[in-house]
Amino acid sequence: MSSPLTLFVSYDQLVLLIMALFMFVGVMRGFSREAVTTVGLAVLLALLAKPALAGPLVSYLSRLVRLIIAFFESRFSVDPDVLLKYYQEAAVPFSSQNPYPVLIVVMALFVILSYGTRGQDKDTSALGRLLGGGFGLLNGFLVITLFKEYVIRYLMQRSPAVAVAGKPSQFSVAVQGLPAQGATSGDYSWLLLLVIAVLVAYLLVRNGRRSAKSRKGSA
Repeated sequence: MSSPLTLFVSYDQLVLLIMALFMFVGVMRGFSREAVTTVGLAVLLALLAKPALAGPLVSYLSRLVRLIIAFFESRFSVDPDVLLKYYQEAAVPFSSQNPYPVLIVVMALFVILSYGTRGQDKDTSALGRLLGGGFGLLNGFLVITLFKEYVIRYLMQRSPAVAVAGKPSQFSVAVQGLPAQGATSGDYSWLLLLVIAVLVAYLLVRNGRRSAKSRKGSA
């Protein structure tokens, strides 16, 4: 039986790859749309510098999620005493002291919504596309940097031993089970097929709507 092969990917290479991808998309989207995305990422960057600003919202969200969990755990009971018991036992992976899981989800949703919407890309000038590529480059850097910092700070808040030791000078992530052949190393091929099917269905519906709109416009 052959020994497993270990592959190392430099963080710098990953950053450059993501920045290049965002730059390419930025050229296609143009300056105005990329600038809006940059403003949103700048707000998330401010929350990274001052996480206490997100404290009240995260605290409210934590109470709401715990209440929903208590409602389901109590089998839809409306008795205040029963709900209070399950509410106190409910645990969520975030709090006002550790809002980073919420910030990761917010950033992911913002990027998906920002880059998933369509605009008047055909009307973008050459200068607009050039500036869009520059801002896309910046946005790619901000996204990967914010994600890295959010994850590291979440782990530091969650583990007292890591928090006492301080922020590590280097941080490594290991990916296990990477198959030498085939798409997956386990029985998760159905998940890949499901994702592909959803994407194909989305593209078909999207193209159908665009065709319907073009026919109405020509009529």
